[in-house]
Amino acid sequence: MNKILLSICVISILFNYCSSSYLSYNNYSNLYSNSIELLSPEYIIYHHKEDSSKLFFNINSSKLLYARKESSSKYYGKINFHYIIYDANDSKKIIDSASFYVVDTVNEISSKKIFGNISFPYQMGNNSLMKIYCKDVNKDFQTEKHIIIDKTFKNKAQFFMLTDSLNEALFSLYSANNKSTILKSELNKNKKIYIKQYKREFSLSKPPFTSGSQYTFNHKPDIYNYDNFNNKGKTKIKVPDSGFTIFQIDTFSNIGYSIFNFDEHFPKVRTTKIMIKSIRYICSSPEYKKLNGSESPKSDIDDFWLSRTGSKERAREIIRKYYSRVENANVHFSSYKEGWKTDRGMISIIFGDPGLINKYKDSEIWVYGDKNNLNSLTFRFNKANNPFSNNDYRLVRNVSYKSHWYKAVDSWRSGRAYWIQ
Repeated sequence: MNKILLSICVISILFNYCSSSYLSYNNYSNLYSNSIELLSPEYIIYHHKEDSSKLFFNINSSKLLYARKESSSKYYGKINFHYIIYDANDSKKIIDSASFYVVDTVNEISSKKIFGNISFPYQMGNNSLMKIYCKDVNKDFQTEKHIIIDKTFKNKAQFFMLTDSLNEALFSLYSANNKSTILKSELNKNKKIYIKQYKREFSLSKPPFTSGSQYTFNHKPDIYNYDNFNNKGKTKIKVPDSGFTIFQIDTFSNIGYSIFNFDEHFPKVRTTKIMIKSIRYICSSPEYKKLNGSESPKSDIDDFWLSRTGSKERAREIIRKYYSRVENANVHFSSYKEGWKTDRGMISIIFGDPGLINKYKDSEIWVYGDKNNLNSLTFRFNKANNPFSNNDYRLVRNVSYKSHWYKAVDSWRSGRAYWIQ
């Protein structure tokens, strides 16, 4: 029986096989909608055996709707998980699917983590797409997420998992945590683990109309070390407080398991420093230079927004909208750098959520406006071959975006959140 924590019970697990198509002309715009206040589950795929793997899930109970059948009854939150795994060689074939319920019954409603895991059959050497649907049954609200399952080689990221001292999975790999933790890799037990640390600051994306070569990463680490997994496939590590770290079994490849350290409040925007840095897209070079060198940054960033709105009330509203997009970009688009710095993050912040997303194996196409309208704005993002992250997509830049970009930026600078209907 799979372990489910915090007074939760699994009601049922149903496996079935059928055939359907994935990654086509379906609209996946809901994948990246602003989920700060909505149901936003976290997932981890971990390969613990040659013939099976685990799906770990984590949800904050504050995002659930709790109900009770009558006034004397206990409150309950009910979640339905459903996943579908598609064959990598035949995108119309479902090789496995399952549904299960998680019920949290409480006397009083409070905020806590609801987490657990379920094993599913999956053979070594496979590579597939998993679609996961998570539904708040009481609210009748569902979210969808796509994860690539990669079980091809034992140096790939999903053969590793970070846990705490109680052997519980740590879901966030994007925030500073200088405490001792445990790195697990049961299929790499007794092997040497090589540790490479990179202490670097990565620049934010350039506007979509710019040209020139993209940044080339120098793979030589700033700090190099090694350790050994024990006969249970575990080793204690101390996560650095800055930069990012990659753990590798095979140093002849750049592939491994990466941990990233961003701002301590990540993905939230809670510091003046991040508030200033993330408005670089909409302020001029002199303005940005002045804000970065300010002796009173909090007052100056407030003045920046106030000068564009004319009132504190309007300033608060535009600040909320802009940084909400920054936080949402962090949630969905972070890779080796914060989500707001990436190409998809930049476009989502400036232009808002696209009305249409066509998602393919190695690319995404975002459409703003009507699908068949010649005046619609379309962006294409190609998946990058990035050994540190599976979530790195690069924009295909074009000079034709220039007028659209400045129109959107001018709107923000005039105190109006830009949105293409």
